[in-house]
Parts: sequence; structure tokens; C-alpha cells
Amino acid sequence: MSPDLMNTIGVVLQVILALAGAFFFAFWISLVIWTFRDIRARTRDVFAQILATLLVLLFTPFLGAGLVLYLLLRPKETLAEAYERALEEEALLRDIEEQPACPNCQRPVQADWRACPYCRETLKTPCPYCGKLMALDWVICPYCAREPSRRSHELRESLPLETAPLGKSE
Repeated sequence: MSPDLMNTIGVVLQVILALAGAFFFAFWISLVIWTFRDIRARTRDVFAQILATLLVLLFTPFLGAGLVLYLLLRPKETLAEAYERALEEEALLRDIEEQPACPNCQRPVQADWRACPYCRETLKTPCPYCGKLMALDWVICPYCAREPSRRSHELRESLPLETAPLGKSE
């Protein structure tokens, strides 16, 4: 082989090695930047952010060990995912807590029901003046602001559930 050919092959190998080195360096720096952004999305702890970034910065050149360690140790969910999960749990708990229940059988009932369909417990009675439903423990009607007399209260409780409210005609 001629010395010019050997020199050309040497130059080509140097260029290939330089390009591979530049690619590896750029890839390494991009991994460090990605790690920093990823850990910032997963924790607010500054110490953990710095530690994770340094882990990838120092140990990735050794066969990618830093990146593998980071992927094993990082929190499994981002702060946004944790926030969404907390909101979903809170909404579920609110739905459970807000569901009214029958005082007799504890089954769920609707707010506008007069009686429990499961045990026939009276839940609300109509106001003798305006006909709107009142809870049994209310002293006055919140709709017409009238106080039902004791007689009308006894009358309401003795009426069957199918009876229309007093003062209303159909």
C-alpha cells in the first residue's frame, strides 16, 4: 500500500472518530438536559434534582450507567399526574360524602324524594302553604318562610304518600 493511501485512510478514520465523539458528547449533554427537565417535572426537591442530574452527568459515559440508575430511582409519576390523581380522589370522596342516605336503611336516596323506595321511610313532607318539600326536622319552610302549625305537621305525617300537597289541585 502506498503511503498516500495509508495517510488518507488515517485521515478518514480520524474524521469518523471525531464525528462519533462529537455525537456521543452531544448525546451525553442532551441526556443530562433531559434528566434535569424530567426530574423537575417529578419533584420539587432541589437536592433530588441536583443529585439526579449529577448522577447522569458523571456516570453516563461509563456504558450509560448513570441513565439506567436514574431511570430506576426516579419517582414513578410526575407532579402533574400526582395532582390529577389527587383531584380525582377528592372528587370521588366529595361525591361519596354528598350523596344523601336514608336515615332508616342508609341506602342512597335523591334529594327530592319524599320517601325511601327501599324501606318506605318518610324523608320529606310538603309544606301545607306552598307545597314544596320540607325536611322533617325543619321548623319553618325555607321557600315561603311560614311555620307549619303543629296540627298541619301531624296531618302531614298521617297522610299517605300518594296524597297531593295541601293547597294544590291537579
